[in-house]
Amino acid sequence: MSFKDKDLPENTGKNVNKETDQSKKAGNVPEKKKKKRKIIIPLILILITIVIILLLRRDASPILEISPSSLNFGNKETEMEFTIKNIAKAEGFFTPGVKHLEFDIDTRSLPNWIIVDPTTGSVLEKPSKISVTVNRDILPYGSTVKELKILTNAESGEVPILVQKDEEKLTLISPSTGASIFVGDPKTIEWTATAGVSENVNIFLYSNEVNIGTIAENYNFKKEGAAQGSFNWKVDDFIREGNNYAVRIEDANNPKLFDMVGPIKIIRPLREIKVLNQTTDHQFPSAVQFVFSLRDQNNHAILFDSNQVDWKNIKIWENKNEIDYLESHALLYTQDDFQLQVMIVLDFSASMYETNEDIDKMTLSAKDLIDSLNETHQIGVVEFHRPDEPPALLHAFTTYKNMVKKAIDNFSYGKIYRDFSSCWDAVQTGLKQFPEKPDPNIFKTLVFLSDGFDNSSFSTPDDVIALAKERDVHIYVTGIGPGSEEKVLETIALETGGTYVFSENIHVLRERFKQIIKDVRGQYKVKYITPKKPEDGRFVVESETTYKGVTATPLLHDEIDPSSIFKKTIEGMIRFSAPSVIEDHQAEIFMWCEHAPRYVNKLRFWIGIDKPYNVALTSSYDGGLCKNWTLNKETDGWYSLKSPDTTNARYNLAFGAFGTICKIVVTDIYEDGFKIPFKFDNSIYDIGQAFYEEGNMSQTPDWSTDIIVGNVAR
Repeated sequence: MSFKDKDLPENTGKNVNKETDQSKKAGNVPEKKKKKRKIIIPLILILITIVIILLLRRDASPILEISPSSLNFGNKETEMEFTIKNIAKAEGFFTPGVKHLEFDIDTRSLPNWIIVDPTTGSVLEKPSKISVTVNRDILPYGSTVKELKILTNAESGEVPILVQKDEEKLTLISPSTGASIFVGDPKTIEWTATAGVSENVNIFLYSNEVNIGTIAENYNFKKEGAAQGSFNWKVDDFIREGNNYAVRIEDANNPKLFDMVGPIKIIRPLREIKVLNQTTDHQFPSAVQFVFSLRDQNNHAILFDSNQVDWKNIKIWENKNEIDYLESHALLYTQDDFQLQVMIVLDFSASMYETNEDIDKMTLSAKDLIDSLNETHQIGVVEFHRPDEPPALLHAFTTYKNMVKKAIDNFSYGKIYRDFSSCWDAVQTGLKQFPEKPDPNIFKTLVFLSDGFDNSSFSTPDDVIALAKERDVHIYVTGIGPGSEEKVLETIALETGGTYVFSENIHVLRERFKQIIKDVRGQYKVKYITPKKPEDGRFVVESETTYKGVTATPLLHDEIDPSSIFKKTIEGMIRFSAPSVIEDHQAEIFMWCEHAPRYVNKLRFWIGIDKPYNVALTSSYDGGLCKNWTLNKETDGWYSLKSPDTTNARYNLAFGAFGTICKIVVTDIYEDGFKIPFKFDNSIYDIGQAFYEEGNMSQTPDWSTDIIVGNVAR
């Protein structure tokens, strides 16, 4: 600074400003401002850095993880879970946090048997559990794969779902096809079931594709979630022996889900044979005959196999000494070989009547019995339906089976008022159709189908039993329904020598009744020709019958006076069975041989009648003796029969043989009764044989008699 300047103060400020401006222009900043700038610039840099940091620093993006990656429901599972996780992590200053994982499960393409919950959500640290439920009730059978699509704010994912549904099955393990089950023995029925089978099953016994009985109903076999079940069963004693049975098991809640195994053989083990209903029919010439029933340990009929009906099944002793079977020619006959009368009593009362179907089943059962009878057997029917009308005889005894069936149909299809039951009166009416005097040639049975409910009879069960014994009639009973008077019906059957079968309902009646049909056929006759003469005095006869290694008890037993039956065995016995009532203008007459002499290989007889008629041999199935013989119509009413080979003794009639020879059918009958003149030609035999009617013997070459048909007196 110059001196001159100091001396001029008024110019000092201006000079300073000038210097300052000059300094600025020269780039020279004052010290204070330099310091200020030094502060501002770093701040700006810091702010810029902060902004940059803020711009670069952010939360980590979500990362989707699904666990498990797929769901396999298999064949049983109905509910499973998977989790949705966000596995993103904070990784330092610049990634201090993690964003939420937002998800949405697409259910639009899922079938209605898959239910997902929840379908939306947000996941940060805690995983989200997703429940998947399968409704197996509407799930289709087979293997199915579906995918759950999971949409997120990160990547999307998929969860495959595998579901297996085997077709629901009930499978019987035991019994197996071809198995044998014994009546009275315990049998375990076993089965397996898939998961969809309900807890309860029904088990039935079938025969010929018809349900004949309930083994178990609403049986719970899944008490502990078991997939296998079992049921202990004992075959009822009224189940018939046979090869045509099947066991069916079904879901109690879905009967369409079932299994059936068959054929199964039901065997009635033979542990005991009882002899019942023993009667004697000793007759000329020297024929000793026992008629009896054979029953097993359950009181049902023993039916011999056809190839085992042989004299070798019997033993006979006279005064404890066994007879000579070839000389006396012992014979064993079945019910098919001799006469049988069957009266059926049908219950049409209100207690039995629910629907027409029920009546149909009862009448069908009756027709089954009728169809089972041989042509020589006679059938009749009584019905009852209300107490103010007495039990009615629908048809008297006849061999015309179709007429009886027609009578049943005409009544059952008619309009009748059904009311209270009078079953004991009806049974009494049926019993009164049998002749008062017992005929040992005829086995008499009454078959009764009813629930046994009686609220209006004058008769009692005791009256029924007494009259049956008086007329030697055996009562066979089928009790129907759980409300049946089972004890009363069973007592009537047992007291009269019949059998009893219980039918739990009308629907199985027809099958149950087949046991009654079988029981009716369980009658036998033992016959032999005794060499005892009157001078030998009284003798005791005992006989036993053995079948399949089991001997019947007690022994047949009787004490006989030989003078009451002694005749020459060279003389044969003939008799006739003819209807007492003529129906539909026709009649069937059967000629019976009660005894055949030795060496008979031909027969010859004459019929003197002016009405149309026909003669035919009786088949061996119906007890006919002349199997394979030929019947020739000669002239003027004469007929001859010859064995296939008259020179071969094996075709001869068996010595002492019993059975039918032929049937005579007469038509165009318009009177109540008439006589048929009959002659038998004994001149054809060259060594003295002859045939006669009992009580009408003579030594003339021809034996003649009249066959009485219908009611001649009327």
